[in-house]
Amino acid sequence: MLIAAMTAALTLTAAPVDERSAQWVTHDVSGEGPVASFLNWNFTSVITRAHCAGGQITFQYFYDFPGSPGPGERVLTVTIDNTDYALTPSVDEMDRQVYTLSPEGKAALRQARNVDLDAPNEADEPWYLGRSAALVNLARRCG
Repeated sequence: MLIAAMTAALTLTAAPVDERSAQWVTHDVSGEGPVASFLNWNFTSVITRAHCAGGQITFQYFYDFPGSPGPGERVLTVTIDNTDYALTPSVDEMDRQVYTLSPEGKAALRQARNVDLDAPNEADEPWYLGRSAALVNLARRCG
């Protein structure tokens, strides 16, 4: 019994924790369908928002900092399990800047184990989004 308890304790402490999961918020939005938003570390603002539009995954990027490029000048890339997928910029029907993931990226996202978003920020590093279960589920639900 003692050995089983010790083994269980070791398993719990050794299990990887996806610290980023709590930063994801999901909801079905009327007129837009499923939406997944990634919040900053203290949950006070949205970094990126993804949703399914016409069978495609589109992102909006909200993070601004002094000297950051404007929405039309930003280059964004999603890294899914160490493979980069460029996001194609455009403007949606509501005149918002959006970035669309390729069909290949969407297929990879449906099976993702780790996701990063390379987007402008003052640290000049990608946003480490972790396992991104909310984003993976969005991709699976998106036609």
